[in-house]
Amino acid sequence: MSTPPFGAGPPVLRCGRCGRFVDWADSRLQLVCGCRPHLELPPVLVRDATPAERAHALDRFARDFGAHRLVAYGQVVPLDDVPVLVAEIEREIAGALAWRPFDGAFHILALATDPMWQRAGVGGHLVAEAELLARRQGHPRIIATIGNDNIPALYFYQRRGYRVSAILRDAVAAHARGQHAVGFAGIPLLDEIQLAKDLP
Repeated sequence: MSTPPFGAGPPVLRCGRCGRFVDWADSRLQLVCGCRPHLELPPVLVRDATPAERAHALDRFARDFGAHRLVAYGQVVPLDDVPVLVAEIEREIAGALAWRPFDGAFHILALATDPMWQRAGVGGHLVAEAELLARRQGHPRIIATIGNDNIPALYFYQRRGYRVSAILRDAVAAHARGQHAVGFAGIPLLDEIQLAKDLP
């Protein structure tokens, strides 16, 4: 059985306007203002994953990223053994974040949200908890690695104070085994983008 290429999910997004589910490659960016109505959302609890929840999170990562492994710093990183945080809403796992200590920093490897809970602040809660955990562990810096196609993540992280620190050209393509993946909005998935935030 051949290994699927990175980014071969494709992840599913939810349209912020009509609520329909949309495949990653069929999604589009649209300029909107902040006029959407305020919604009262249930509380989000972020914590370490139980063994069963880890399996659920790995399935989510595999669906979103094509496999239980990602390219980070130009190397293939398996997700099976890294720590995972989960976000729980109404006793349901709404999102997950995989991380590792790396080169003196706290490294966010993968962040995924269940389509049902997108736009509910799940990703923000997970990253905020990751930053608290990084501070408690004494890491002066937190880093995240994403594919060049992941425009929503680029927007998400930069709004939270992360800055692009490096771009590794063809880092993802080098591990695609000749199967070039098409990512968000049909963008070819080729490069790795690294973002970083210094923690006070």
